[in-house]
Amino acid sequence: MKRTTSISKKTSQFASATAIHTPQLLHNYNQIRKRAQEIYAARGGIMGMTLNDWLKAEQELNQKLKS
Repeated sequence: MKRTTSISKKTSQFASATAIHTPQLLHNYNQIRKRAQEIYAARGGIMGMTLNDWLKAEQELNQKLKS
């Protein structure tokens, strides 16, 4: 029984975290996605660096938001 209880508590924590979707988060996600695609295209569309493209786009957006 304890195990079921601890799993259900963890599940509810994740469920509540994923339920927090705001228009701003979606907007930021879309901006990052679009910029990552631009970075990918600028690199010539070479596969294998999509995570780097995403992280670079995310970093650029964070810098832009801080300004």
